[in-house]
Amino acid sequence: MEKPINDGSHSEELFSHLKTMSEKEDLPRCTSESHLSCLKQDILNEKTELEATLKEAELVTHSVELLLPLFKDTIEEINFENANLSALNLKKISEQKEILTKELDTFKNVKLALEHLLRKRDYKQTGNNLPSMSLENLTDNESENANLKKKVFEKEAHIQELSCLFQNEKANTLKANRFSQSVKVVHERLQFQIHKKEAENDKLKEYVKSLETKIAKWNLQLRMNKNEAVVMKEENRQKTVALKKASKVYKQRLDHFTGAIEKLTSQIRDQEVKLSETISASNAWKSHYEKIVIEKTELEVQIETMKKQIINLLEDLKKMEDHGKNSCEEILRKIHSIEYENETLNLQNTKLKIIFPCRIIDSKNMNILNVLDMLCYISSKNTTLASLKDEVVSVENELLELQEVEKNQKTLIEMYKTQVQKLQETAEIVKNRCENLLRKNNQITKTKNKNVEKMRGQMESHLKELEHVGDSLTAAKRRLHDCQESLQCCKGKCADQEHTIRELQGQVDGNHNLLMKLSLEEENYLIQLKCENLQQKLEQMDAENKELEKKLANQEECLKHSHLKFKEKSAEYTALARQLEAALEEGRQKVAEEIEKMSSRERALQIKIVDLENELRKKNEEQNQLVCKMNSDPETP
Repeated sequence: MEKPINDGSHSEELFSHLKTMSEKEDLPRCTSESHLSCLKQDILNEKTELEATLKEAELVTHSVELLLPLFKDTIEEINFENANLSALNLKKISEQKEILTKELDTFKNVKLALEHLLRKRDYKQTGNNLPSMSLENLTDNESENANLKKKVFEKEAHIQELSCLFQNEKANTLKANRFSQSVKVVHERLQFQIHKKEAENDKLKEYVKSLETKIAKWNLQLRMNKNEAVVMKEENRQKTVALKKASKVYKQRLDHFTGAIEKLTSQIRDQEVKLSETISASNAWKSHYEKIVIEKTELEVQIETMKKQIINLLEDLKKMEDHGKNSCEEILRKIHSIEYENETLNLQNTKLKIIFPCRIIDSKNMNILNVLDMLCYISSKNTTLASLKDEVVSVENELLELQEVEKNQKTLIEMYKTQVQKLQETAEIVKNRCENLLRKNNQITKTKNKNVEKMRGQMESHLKELEHVGDSLTAAKRRLHDCQESLQCCKGKCADQEHTIRELQGQVDGNHNLLMKLSLEEENYLIQLKCENLQQKLEQMDAENKELEKKLANQEECLKHSHLKFKEKSAEYTALARQLEAALEEGRQKVAEEIEKMSSRERALQIKIVDLENELRKKNEEQNQLVCKMNSDPETP
């Protein structure tokens, strides 16, 4: 890139030189014959200058020719496959374009300057009448000028060709860019369509897989339904055989059950008698138990009252003991105080005894009143001593009484304790008796429950034996529900018959005396009537059995009809399965066709892409050839 820049600067220098030349030629010249030598020199100088300008023009053309292959190389470096021009490539192209425009402008300016010089020279040659020497030189100069003009015109034509080639290459590059963009858009559209088709193919594959799974499930359901149909056929056959056998066994057992019912009625009566006896015994035990419970409650109440009394007595004893202790302490205190006073009085008495005779001796001269006072004092002291002795005696008596009361209370406490122990023993005995009674009652209730359960078990076993036919018939669930209802009706009738038999037995027991008076003919007549009634009932049972057989036949017909419907549904399922298989095959064919179409489209696109690449290669080769020609043309002159 450095050469074109230098060439551009060189062309600018040439343009400035031509301007200076044109300015120099504008100066006034003398046209005298004496200055021919100066003119010759000027002509030679102009000739040299023209040659220099021509050389510079050749250099400019050479620089333009050098710029064109560089521009082509930059265009070739662009990847037309990606069709994304980078910023650097665009900058290079713009810079080279600017340089080329500058060179072309300078070349045009040089061309204009040369034309201006040639015109001026022609004007000088026509305006001046030079001598023969100058004419020869002029002819030579004209020939040289003509050659130079030819060269200039050739160079102009060559430059125009180069500019046309440049414009053509520019248009080709734009076309290539547009074509690459269109190819890119087409490629993106094709890729988008391919992705869409792939997604559709995936969906179709998933749909085909789901259909295959559904078909497999339907086939399994058909197989299961066929197996169930076979099992149902076998079960229906077995049920029909079992029903026929059960009907026969039912007919055979009806007679047997009539006798069994009579036996059961007798057993039930015996069990009822036993139950009544057990109920009476249980009632007696209940009454006895209630009495014992009442006695127990009374004893418990008495025990509680005795306990309360004992607690109260113990509290009273504690209070009495506390009071006795307090009274004893007070009495002891009083005794100690009295003893202390006695001691003091004794001391005083002794002192008085000692003092009194002395005073008597000393007081011979005393008055009788003083003596009496002394005697009164002594008597009062003696009375106080007597009263104190009496109090001591009374306190001792009270102590003895309190001790006796304590002994009595202790004996009472021991008596109460013994009574409490006896009451506790009696309460324990009563508890043991109550527990024994409860155990006995529980045992009795358990035995009663066991007996009742045994009776219930026997009754249930008999009822199960009676309902065995119903159980065998209930295996057919809803279809044999009518048979169960008929059995229940039969049971009700049997119960009615039992009730009537009981009533008749009661009438027989009540009217035994009357029957003894009646004749044997009347008895036979009644027996015949009963036999006729029984025969009518048996005929009704036979009619009911026939109706049951008809119902069974109807049920068999319903089963056959349902079997036919099942066959029709299985045929429909098979037809649907075939249709689904056909639809799957059609879907697979469509998928295969679409895949083939996609493959053909991809092949066509690949062929188009290959063709476009070949065209691009051809265009690149043509451009290279043109560049080679352009390079070879300046070398030939």
